[in-house]
Formats: sequence, C-alpha cells, structure tokens
Amino acid sequence: MEQEKGDSETSPLLNGHIGSRHVQLDTDSTPDVVTYGSVTDENTKVVANGTETTEKKEGFSCGRASKRQILSFFCVAFLNFSGMACYAIITPFFPSEALRRGASQTTVGFVFGCFSAVQFLGGLVFGKFITTVGSRFVLISGVFVAGSCSLLFGLLEYTEGTTFIAFCFAIRSMEALGVSAHLTVATTILTHEFPNDIAKVMGIQEIFVGLGMMAGPPIGGVLYNLGGFKLPFFTVGGLMFCCCAVLAVLVPPQVDKQEGKRDVSLLCFLRIPTVIMACGVTVVLFSAIEYLNPVLQPYATKEFNLTSPQVGLIFLLLACVYALFAPAWGWLADKKKYARIMMTLGLLVLSAGTLLIGPSPLLTDYVTLLPKALWINIVGIVVIALSTGSVLANLFNVMLWAASDAGMETDFATYGLVSGTFGAFMAMGSFLGPTVSSALVERFGLPWASTAFSGYILSSMLLVVTFTIGENVYKRCHAEPSTKGEAQGLLT
Repeated sequence: MEQEKGDSETSPLLNGHIGSRHVQLDTDSTPDVVTYGSVTDENTKVVANGTETTEKKEGFSCGRASKRQILSFFCVAFLNFSGMACYAIITPFFPSEALRRGASQTTVGFVFGCFSAVQFLGGLVFGKFITTVGSRFVLISGVFVAGSCSLLFGLLEYTEGTTFIAFCFAIRSMEALGVSAHLTVATTILTHEFPNDIAKVMGIQEIFVGLGMMAGPPIGGVLYNLGGFKLPFFTVGGLMFCCCAVLAVLVPPQVDKQEGKRDVSLLCFLRIPTVIMACGVTVVLFSAIEYLNPVLQPYATKEFNLTSPQVGLIFLLLACVYALFAPAWGWLADKKKYARIMMTLGLLVLSAGTLLIGPSPLLTDYVTLLPKALWINIVGIVVIALSTGSVLANLFNVMLWAASDAGMETDFATYGLVSGTFGAFMAMGSFLGPTVSSALVERFGLPWASTAFSGYILSSMLLVVTFTIGENVYKRCHAEPSTKGEAQGLLT
C-alpha cells in the first residue's frame, strides 16, 4: 500500500490513458521512478491475480495503417518536401545578391533571422488556438500565404538599396506566419494519427524534409543562373500552390473540438522543468543548423573560389546525410529509451563538427592539427548532419513525455500545444543562428564564428548532463520514503 501512495504524482497518467501515453514504467528498475521510453514497446497489464505482465503492441507499418493515416502521412510528406525546398532554395545566391544591392552582412543575417523571429511568435499562437480556428483551415491557408510570399519575393529583383531591404523584411515576415501555421498543424496531425510511434514517424518524415533541403539549394543555384533572381522564387511559389491544391483535396478532416476537456495552459506547460531543458536544447540545435546559411556561401566563394551551384552541392550533402540517417535516429528514439544519452553524445559530436567549419583557428593556428582546406569543411558538414539527427529525434518526444507526466490530456489540443512550442523554439534557434553568425563573421570571420558556436553547443551539452543528474537525484530522494516505509512494513 505504501507503494501506491508513492505513485501519487503519476497516478493521473494511469487512469484511462494506458494505450496512448508517452511514458511507461520501467519494471526492471527501482519502483516509483518513471523512465522515458517507447510509447508502444510494452504496455503494463494487470491480470486477475494481481500480477503484472507486459503486452507487446505492434508498431508503425504502412500495411497496418488505415486509409486516413496513409493520407495524412503522405500529405504531410509532400508539404515537408515543398516547404523545405521553398525555404532552402535561396541559400546559394541570396547572400551575394543582397550584398550587391546594398545590404551589409549583418543585415543579410537579419533577413534570414526575421523569418524565424516571427515564426517563434506564430508557433506559440497557432499551437494554442489551433482547435479554435480549425486545423484544416490553418493548414491550407498557411501554405497559400507562404506560396504567395514566395512569388512576391521574386519581384524584389526590381528594387535596390533601402527599398529592397525593407520589402525583404516585410515579405519574409508574412511568409513566416504562413510557414508557422502549416508546420504546427502538420506536426499536430502526425502526432494525433500516430500517437504510439511519434519519433519513428517523424524520422521517416525527415527523409522528405531532407529531400526538400537537398533539392532546394542546387535547384536554386541552377535556376538563378538560368533566369536571374526571380525565377527560383516563382518556381517554388508555384510548387507551394500545387501543394495547397493537393492538401485541399486529400487531407482528412481533423477532430478539432475537445468537448468536456479542460483548457490547455501554455504557461503551465512552459514551467515544466523537462520542457524548459528541451526548449533550450532546441534553440541551441537549430542555432547550430542555421548559422551557416547566410555566411558559408560568401566565405566559400572568397576562400575556395566556389560558384553558387557548387555551394548548393555542399548544402545538398548536409541534407542528404541528414535524411539518410534520420529514420534510424527516429527508430532509436522510440525503441531504445536512450533519449538523454543520444542528446548528450549528439551535442558533443555536433560541437566537434562545428570546429571543422573554417576550420577553427584553434585547430589550424594554435595547435596546427588541420590545414585550411575545403575537404576539412566538407567533413565538418557531414559530422554536423550526422549529429543533428540524434538530438532532434528525441526533442519532440521528450516534450510529449513531460506533458504526460504533468497530467495533461493526450488529445489534439495538447498535441497542438507541444507542436507549436517545439516549432516556436525551433524558430528562435533559427533566428539566433543566422543573426549572431552574421555579426560574428563581419567582425571576426567565419573560423572564429564557428569556434564560438562550438563552445555554445558544448556548454548546452554540459547543462543537459547537469540537469539529468539533478533530475535523477531528485527522483531517488522522493522515492526513498516509500521504499523505507515498505521495508519497515515487511519487518513488522
């Protein structure tokens, strides 16, 4: 009986939500300690004689998926491909084009960063009110707005100087609202349709994200050489309109209304310690992913005489490696219960990979370990792509587990809240990365900027380790009273 009292903090999770929870009890470890793991690997089942058995449930499979699940999956996959191609297509040519039209390197970074700043606010708003406005309307209208803004951006070919810069900020901000809307809804739909295989499904979806990232830069470089500034934007704008039409026809209706459910509090969710840690890691991760976007192309052109299509191929390599390994990272995140280990090791390797971009003067001037060669930068790109997936695969699940631990309902509203929060802090990192890197490169150069980002990533890894140790100590301290009480009861 003492054991049951000791589980009072997690009891809301065990009442009617066994089949859709994102937390399970590790029966092989010390009682009362909740461990993170796969949603569907094993579900504890109490039989008539009071003993607990484990019931295996089958995971994600296209053969077992319903028509609704398959439609949702492929609609979101097409959207992920189109959206990422639209986002990444400007990286091989826009920085030099903006510099030629009167913008400074720092301003170019802010043009990239303002997109993410607006997306941060949009993610929180859409995540909170997705069920009120209607998920299907938010999804389709978001894609339409993003495609329209891409077409408008192509018309900036006819502007110069201050006018060019002002309209860059205005159009990118509007585009960010559209992207924030459709990304939040797309993630929510997948979470709702596949609540038991989230990391695995997200990992498979990252293939399409990677394909969009792969296709965007080289296509952007080729289209820019063929038709100038406007042709890449007109092309991806048309692609987004096609995507809008496909979604309007095929995406299934969603269960937006949550009758009888209590309101989901954003502030309460953001006060959960594990969520705070996951949000911080999300910011750091996407800062590291995005910091190269506005600065790699000018640096590679100056130092290694690369053309825009060649720089596009470097970004293609990053996306290709990321997409290739993303499903494996997703499988591990769902099956092996190694979330914190994967995050810690991933951040450590990511920090090392970032040092290779430039490469860092610590490795070329002070220690003289590496030459200042193009192949060193390419190796760094590969290392960054590999390590990024191991961290990213766990973050969304960690937030869902934390929400479940806090007693939140596992419904569409909660999924929307988690999706919006994840997207918001992803956008915050995507804002900080380009803006800070542009300022650092303008003052110190890319090699020192990479050094600074490497230290930034390493410090976040140390914080994750410290948080994990503190969390385990806290759980053990709170588990001791019930264990001692049970031991005394057995002795008497």
